[in-house]
Amino acid sequence: MRLRHVASVAIVTAMVGLVAVPVQAQVGERVAARTGVKVKGVPTPKEFFGFEMGDEGKLADFNSVKRYLKLVADRSEEAEYQVVDKTTLGNDYPILLMSNKHNLKRIDQVLDINKRLSDPRVMKAEAKRAGIAVDEYARQLAAKSVPVYYIEATIHSTEVGATQSLVNVVHRMATENSDYTRQVLDNVILLIVPSQNPDGQHLVIDHFNKTAGTGYDRTYPDLYHHYTGHDDNRDWFMMTQKESQTRVRLEQKYRPVAQHYMHQAGATSPRIWSPPWDEPMSDTLDPIVVSASNSLGMQTQRDLVAEGRKGSKWNDAYGILWNADVIGYSPFLGTSTWLTEIASVRDLAYTYTSDKILEPADNTLRSVLPYDSKTWTLKQIVEYGAAAAYSGMKTVSSDPKSWLYNNLYLSNRNSENWTGGPYAYVVPANQRDPYALYDMLKLFDFGQAEIDRATRSFTAGDKKYPEGSYILKTSQPMGRWIDQLLRIDEYPDSARKCAQCPLIMPYSETTDNLALLLGVDVDAVTTPFEAATTRVRGVEPVQQRMPGHPGQRGAYVLSPTSYGLGQVIADLQDAGVSAYRAKAAVTVEGRKLPAGALLVPSKDSKARQVLTKASQETGLPVYATNAVPKVDAVKLKDDTRVGLIRGANNMPGGWMMWMFDQIGVNYQVVSADDYADLGAKYDTIVLAPGISANSITRGLDPAKNPPEFAWARGVPDGLEKLQQFVKSGGNLVALGSASSTAATSLGLPVQNVTPTDRAAFNAPGALLKQHYDADVPAVWGMPESWPTWFNNDAAFKVTGDAEIASTYPEEENLLVSGYAHGTSAIGGAANIATFDVGEGEATIAGGHITFRTWPRASWTVVTNAMYNGAGEDVEADQLVKLFR
Repeated sequence: MRLRHVASVAIVTAMVGLVAVPVQAQVGERVAARTGVKVKGVPTPKEFFGFEMGDEGKLADFNSVKRYLKLVADRSEEAEYQVVDKTTLGNDYPILLMSNKHNLKRIDQVLDINKRLSDPRVMKAEAKRAGIAVDEYARQLAAKSVPVYYIEATIHSTEVGATQSLVNVVHRMATENSDYTRQVLDNVILLIVPSQNPDGQHLVIDHFNKTAGTGYDRTYPDLYHHYTGHDDNRDWFMMTQKESQTRVRLEQKYRPVAQHYMHQAGATSPRIWSPPWDEPMSDTLDPIVVSASNSLGMQTQRDLVAEGRKGSKWNDAYGILWNADVIGYSPFLGTSTWLTEIASVRDLAYTYTSDKILEPADNTLRSVLPYDSKTWTLKQIVEYGAAAAYSGMKTVSSDPKSWLYNNLYLSNRNSENWTGGPYAYVVPANQRDPYALYDMLKLFDFGQAEIDRATRSFTAGDKKYPEGSYILKTSQPMGRWIDQLLRIDEYPDSARKCAQCPLIMPYSETTDNLALLLGVDVDAVTTPFEAATTRVRGVEPVQQRMPGHPGQRGAYVLSPTSYGLGQVIADLQDAGVSAYRAKAAVTVEGRKLPAGALLVPSKDSKARQVLTKASQETGLPVYATNAVPKVDAVKLKDDTRVGLIRGANNMPGGWMMWMFDQIGVNYQVVSADDYADLGAKYDTIVLAPGISANSITRGLDPAKNPPEFAWARGVPDGLEKLQQFVKSGGNLVALGSASSTAATSLGLPVQNVTPTDRAAFNAPGALLKQHYDADVPAVWGMPESWPTWFNNDAAFKVTGDAEIASTYPEEENLLVSGYAHGTSAIGGAANIATFDVGEGEATIAGGHITFRTWPRASWTVVTNAMYNGAGEDVEADQLVKLFR
């Protein structure tokens, strides 16, 4: 099954509203008393599951958790169970809403009020009609509503305690009739997400339960999200995954004032960690939202200490407020996000024991009640998690109107009037890559940013822009988010504990500039300007007109300058249509296209149909000529067979699977059994970043893993088999750190010159300058210069014969966006190069140019290397004959 259009479908769904499948909550028998059991017939977790949450070695599977939540909703008028989506693997994505029956019955009214509070323009208009000041009107409106409090568990599915904790939380809120539960349910609507990664819950917990009593490892050995594994919470600005899109649609619909993300950390980490956050902080964030996150964390610290829960810390880690990939989307709506990180145990659910105190520490302001035990249990994880959840709910429910007024009204009013960024970002029409433009605008549209399109040419910042250019102003509700994604990042020198203290590196990367990653030209315009525009309502690819049929000896031609060309090639291969790549520039319909142009014989009756559909989906123009250009070319191998070596639990390989599936690449993950004769199964083999010699030769131990993971077992002579594949005519593509694996295994004439001393050199997830030789097949279609992703990766000095495709310029400072120092050390070094190896060839890219699929401008390199290297050279005269 080809999954190419999953993201587009999800975005269309978002435009018409969140689709929910409600399960009607049946009225249970209530007890009038203010104390004791509130609803009869709701079993305790022990009665339902057969054990208490947190019992040693016991984990409730997700199907049982869903049944329990649905049972609670069936028997309580203060709970509603919904399935709001399906996951990547087709499982239910459930939520549970909990509040008093009055709030649940009027939830549409509550959500309408909260959405209006979040829109400063609506508030001004309504206040004007009411004849009162807008701030006073907002206070009155807030008094008619209640805030939504969002709590989410186990996005990382090996962090098993959170979902188990929420079972106890739900039971208490459903059955206890105390002053506390009445305060919470009367004053907020709880939006409970028992797992943000249901697929991972099924994989991890089911594996744990199936391996009980066996000699197998209890922890699931592979990616616990089908594509992204632990990276599933690094998808908060590209929003590639179904689960990410589902969360964003929930955030857009429910507008929570606070979100509590429940995580776990290593066994020797603090017993529990919460905000206040560490440095640095993006200046795009509203201070109200950030200070409220910190206050939630500090209130939780206070409550945990008051309960005698030792080992609680804050501020010692997790400076996540710099990058959009971890900041997320919701803070730009006015939501204060906070998380708890709780220490893990042994083998998911067994007591962790040490011969010394687990976390020896002195009393400090950041750890006022240190932990003093040598053991840590799953029961403690469950209890600490529930305690933190209760604290957050209490904080918001004790002052609901101020949370609505401050977070939804004031923060969004501040955003509309924000002047911290440029006046606008202008996206010129006629981009070199219309598919990249589509990808970028599609994301902003999904995020409900206001996009305008010029109906006439205009001038902004002393530059003239043509009709059809796009304008994203920052003085709009989502203006801060727009600036976060399009600004040139300059990492703050103020991110220090003291003036003399070392610079604090961010928890994640140092830049997330969407335009540079995708390959879109965008200009920041600082001064106001006038332009005739129309508001964009939904984003579609650029509509291109197909040329007339060029005749039986003609050719259809596409430019190589878009990463969308990979999809076109995959479509042609799927349909059995042959295609060629021109080795030199060609002129078609008066346009000069650079080397690498795609040539498709028009005599194939299926070619026009395939290209028409591909052009509609990508926005790429198709040209035609009645005679194929007389140029040397590469004939792409029909139905190129691609093997992906990713190993078990390799996230970069998972991301590559996602991209391959979107494009429709004919690929398979290489199995240990395949090494017996790689050439019989594959034309091209791709080594995913992170693949080392050990990944191939050692792999997973069959004695410790069930038979279904035998594909990932080690192949002791795997490197020799890989070398034999290339020397016998195979094509190898090695990316990121796997480039060093390939270089060593194949004996390539390269030397890694990237310094390892981080005091002298450091570029931790930044965009650096890169020059491309677009006459080299590996980088056909790339511009002469465009930034490349770099995360202290390999940069090569080439000491033998090679086609060097891209290099770092010899300049003092190579940084384009993010943070880096000492980069002159790699000036002149190669990033991408191709080598002849026996009868085959190998292309390596030292940089992680496919990092989480973000640097899509570089995906052109992957397409070129996969298909060109497996192709066959054709001289110009022969090409003409083939097209007759």
